[in-house]
Amino acid sequence: MEAGRLYGIGDLRAAEALLLAERQSDQDLSSRLRVQSRKEIAWAKTRNEEWSPLLLLADGLRLDDADTFRWTPEGAADFVIVSGEKTLNVQCTMAYDEPEDAAYSSGHLHHLEMKHQRENGFYFGGGRISEPTVRDVAEQLTTWRAGIASAVRTKLSNTNYVGQELDLLVYARMCSFDLVDFSLTEVVAPALDAIGKADWGRLFANIYVVDNGEFVRVARD
Repeated sequence: MEAGRLYGIGDLRAAEALLLAERQSDQDLSSRLRVQSRKEIAWAKTRNEEWSPLLLLADGLRLDDADTFRWTPEGAADFVIVSGEKTLNVQCTMAYDEPEDAAYSSGHLHHLEMKHQRENGFYFGGGRISEPTVRDVAEQLTTWRAGIASAVRTKLSNTNYVGQELDLLVYARMCSFDLVDFSLTEVVAPALDAIGKADWGRLFANIYVVDNGEFVRVARD
C-alpha cells in the first residue's frame, strides 16, 4: 500500500483475502507476519496494526467495496475514508491487556509472545510468556479496560490532533478471545466512561473499538 494513493475498500478486502490464502498455505509466512519484524517483512507491523483494523472498521461500518480511502501516515489521520458524502479522518492505535505484574510493556510483550510461539510452538498468556499464569476473569476484565483507556489517553495527549475533527480507531486484538463471556461493548463502555466523554470528545467525534468479529462505536454526539 502506497501512502497517499487512492484505494477502494474492495481492494483492501481482496488483498486481505489473498494474504489469508497465502498464510494458510505457508505457515512460515504466517509465523513471520505475526512476529512482525521489519527485517523479515517490512510492512508486517503496519499491516497488523493499521491496515488490518481498517478492514475490521470497514466491515463494522458496512462500507461498500466502492468506498475509498487513502493511507496518510504522515498526517493527523492515518486514513481518510470517503463513503458517499461522508469523509472520516481516522487515527489508529493499539490497545493491549495490561497485567500489573507483566515483565514487559504491552506492545513488546505481544512481539515476544509471537516470537516464543514461533520458536517453541506455544506461549503462555498473562505476561510471563514461558511460564503459566493463573488470572481471574474479573482481573483480566479490569486490565483490558485499563489497556483500552490507556491507549485512548495516550492519543489525547497529542496536541497535533486538536481541531482536526478526527475519529479514533482502537484495535483491541485478542480482547474478545480473552473475555469470551463478555461482549466488547461491556469491556469498552466502562473504559471510556473512566475517561469521560467531555475529555475524549475534545479531539474525537467517534471512537471505534474493533477486534476480530466485534465492533463498537461510541459517538461524541
